[in-house]
Amino acid sequence: MKIYLVKRSFFTFRGQKSFELDLAGKSCLVRMRENLGAEVVDAPPAGEKLVLYPAYPFLTAVEVTAFLTAHTASVRFRGGFLERGTPFHEEDCLSEGLFSLADYPAMQTRALRESGVLHAGQGALVEEGARVDATVRLGRGVIVRRGACLTGGSVVGEDAVIAGDSIIEDSVIGAGTQVMSSRLTASKVGKRCKIGPYATLRPATEVGDDVRIGSFVECKNARIGDGTKIAHLAYVGDAELGARVNVGCGVVFVNFDGRRKARSYVGDGAFLGSNCNLVAPVKVGAGCFLAAGTTLTRDLADGDFCIGRSRESIKRRGAEKYLT
Repeated sequence: MKIYLVKRSFFTFRGQKSFELDLAGKSCLVRMRENLGAEVVDAPPAGEKLVLYPAYPFLTAVEVTAFLTAHTASVRFRGGFLERGTPFHEEDCLSEGLFSLADYPAMQTRALRESGVLHAGQGALVEEGARVDATVRLGRGVIVRRGACLTGGSVVGEDAVIAGDSIIEDSVIGAGTQVMSSRLTASKVGKRCKIGPYATLRPATEVGDDVRIGSFVECKNARIGDGTKIAHLAYVGDAELGARVNVGCGVVFVNFDGRRKARSYVGDGAFLGSNCNLVAPVKVGAGCFLAAGTTLTRDLADGDFCIGRSRESIKRRGAEKYLT
């Protein structure tokens, strides 16, 4: 018998219809279409048919077959109707569904639990209290700790660890990488990296292998080469860093002049000391040393040393003027 799905919403929440609400990465409508192979229509055609409203996200084909076998006459129920050419009667059946906002938390919990079981069957561990959508792919040996959230089309390589309230959205993480309490959006991270805690990787960030991105580092539209270390408190925006670059604490890639964004380039093995500003567009050659506190506005050739800070002016015992 032909099964049809008709888009009927039983409630709305914050502008979303009930059948559009997220259930571990898939809406109720999508889940029913996939589970049952049902056709989505605005109005079903005449004839014998089973019409369902998108309120049963976990209904299986086996359950539908049992339902059709048990009912030989036309029946209406809360979530649809079965038409067999006989007079309709009302019946309460297929009762577990998404009919009100009060049903939603239980549906979401079940969806996440089933997602966790699915990933466990593929060799990954999703701890209770973590959220991993069914659309996410986890490699064998992956551990997703309690509080972490992975959504969209994210992919995590083998033996990676995602922990500490991390949020991973539509990102790719390489094998053996550790992400701690950080947020990644539309980014790519290589193998054996350490990200966080409290790092932010914004869209179009690409990180190589064996990279360290530490606490309170933000990267945006940046390419970061293998073995580079950005330990803490830095902003890397619209920049391309080579391999084995050291980015000190407080380094800022100054990418916006108030009208347009510009890009910076740093060569392999360069050392950027703490509290440096790189005013884009600027190029730093391979093996350069940028001394702490420098504001760089000119290009550096390979191997250059640059220091750009004012000399200290010291007045002996002058502090008494300000402290007394």
